[in-house]
Amino acid sequence: MQKDKSKKKTGNYESIYVRWLPAFYGLLALLVIVLPLQKPVNSARAVLSYVFIPQLRAANAVVGYLDGTGDAVKNLINAAAENNALKDEIARLRIDNAQTEALRGENERLSIILNIARQTKWSGIWAKIAYREPSRRSMVIADKGSYDGVELRAPVIGVDDGVVGLLGKVIEVTPNTSKILLSTDDDFFVTAFLDQSRIECLAAGSGRGGMAAKYIPLETQITKGEKVYTSVSSALFPDGVLIGSLAAYGVRDEKDAVFISPPIKLAVDPLGVKEVLILAPIPSGGTEQGVSAAAQTAQKGGKK
Repeated sequence: MQKDKSKKKTGNYESIYVRWLPAFYGLLALLVIVLPLQKPVNSARAVLSYVFIPQLRAANAVVGYLDGTGDAVKNLINAAAENNALKDEIARLRIDNAQTEALRGENERLSIILNIARQTKWSGIWAKIAYREPSRRSMVIADKGSYDGVELRAPVIGVDDGVVGLLGKVIEVTPNTSKILLSTDDDFFVTAFLDQSRIECLAAGSGRGGMAAKYIPLETQITKGEKVYTSVSSALFPDGVLIGSLAAYGVRDEKDAVFISPPIKLAVDPLGVKEVLILAPIPSGGTEQGVSAAAQTAQKGGKK
C-alpha cells in the first residue's frame, strides 16, 4: 500500500511539473519582455539569455540533426534488404555458373568420346564412374552392369583429355553396376610390349598410384619416353591398348638381379577419368602369368 501511495504522489508531482512548468517559464518571459528597460531588468534579461539561449540553440541543433532521421533509417533498412537479396542472387548465379561449367565439361568429354568411338577399333559399353572406393583408391564403380551386357574380367579403357588408354578390368558385376580394378593396384598386371625396344614385359601396378615395366632384361637398350602397349599375347586385353610411356631408364632390382623395372607414366590418369569403355572379355589367348614364369625361369638361368 505504501508503495502504491508513493507512486501515486510521484505521478501527481510529475503531472504538476508538466502542466505548470511551461506556464511558469512563459509568464517569466512575458514579464521580462514587458517590464521597463531598467538596470535590474536588463541584468535579469542578460542572465536569462545566458542560461536559456545555449539550451535553445542546442535544442535547435538536435532537432535539425534528427530531422529526416526516420527517412535515413528507412533507407538503411531498405539498403540492407537489397544487399541481402543481392547476396542471395550472387550465390544462385555462382551455383548456376558451376552447373553450366560442369555441363560444358561433360559435353566436351562426350564429344571427344563420340569421335573416339567412331575412330577406335574396339567396341564396348560406355559407362560413367559413379563411385570411388574411399578405402581403396585403386577401385571404382561404373554405372553399367550385367543388365547392360557387362561381363566379369572385361577389359576397361579410359579417356583422358582425348587420349585413350588402359584403365583396368572388371572384377565384380551386379545387375546395374560393375567394380573396376584400376591398373595402379598391386594386384593388377598385364602382358605389355615396348614400342621401340620390341620386347615384351609385364606391366604391373605398384599400389602407389603408378605402374612399372617388369622383367626387362638388364642388357636391353630401352629409351626413356618410349610407348608401352598391351601385347598380343595378353589373355585379358586386346593388343595395342596404350598403357603409357617409360618415365625413366629403370634400375636393377635386388630381387631380380638380371632385370630392370622402369616406371611407366600412365597415358590415362585413373583418378581423373569420368567415362570408360568396357570391352568384351577375350575368350582365349596367351597368359600374363606366362610372361612372369618365363622371366623367372630366365632369372634362375642367369644366376647359375
